[in-house]
Amino acid sequence: MNSYYTEPHSFQIPVMGTGFTIDTPLKVAKYGISSVISLVDDTLIEQMRKFHSEKNNLPYSAIKTGMEDWRARRITSYLNLLDDLVKKDVSQLMDSSFEEGSDITKYFELLPESSLKQEYLKMKDLSAGEDKTLLQKHLKSLIVTGSIDVNIMTKLDNFPYIKGKILDVKYTDASAALRGFAKSKLSSSMIFSAGLNPRLFDAINKYKDFLPDAFGKLKKRIVLKVSDFRSASIQGRALARKGLWVSEFRIESGLNCGGQLLLCLFLKL
Repeated sequence: MNSYYTEPHSFQIPVMGTGFTIDTPLKVAKYGISSVISLVDDTLIEQMRKFHSEKNNLPYSAIKTGMEDWRARRITSYLNLLDDLVKKDVSQLMDSSFEEGSDITKYFELLPESSLKQEYLKMKDLSAGEDKTLLQKHLKSLIVTGSIDVNIMTKLDNFPYIKGKILDVKYTDASAALRGFAKSKLSSSMIFSAGLNPRLFDAINKYKDFLPDAFGKLKKRIVLKVSDFRSASIQGRALARKGLWVSEFRIESGLNCGGQLLLCLFLKL
């Protein structure tokens, strides 16, 4: 949805509450569809990591509440698991053949009208032979995995307590969620919603993945979900002063600050 990579679809699945899209990438990313998961509930995230680890016969070691930096570690571990599972699904999709009902056929059938869709339809009409094989190989080279984006509601930034003792500021809910995403393997977008959080924004440039590399590319992109131009201007300027790039602004309904609209207006930079 921005200038740094090209998505095959003109829509994505936004964050919907804390649980409705918690594992949506496992269902849609292999088809090139991006989706957003909430980082609010680390207990749910840990439960989902256990579920999907066991479902895929992968080792699982619990990260219990009260362990050192448990919230950030839970988030990092879950995001890395999603990344591994999606890559596995995409690899299997790439190995499948263009047959009725196969994953790779479904990938191209789901595409909107585009030059890529036209190439696929052209391939379908070709008789078996070298030309068809070469076009199939070309089509596979153009497959794009849907992005696993994440959302932090910036004002949900409570201080955690353990045995009645308040923890350091770096362990607040939003700061720990940011750290969990920053330390993950993902190359995707962090979507900030619910307004400006100076303490949280101050922490972003501590993580090199949010800063451009020697070629001006970003591994992790910043997206701001805003209600109007004034909000976009204030937050965008605050981040720019810290040397941080805002890759995208998303305008949401004032009646729907949770971002659960399926149709969004995107302002792209």
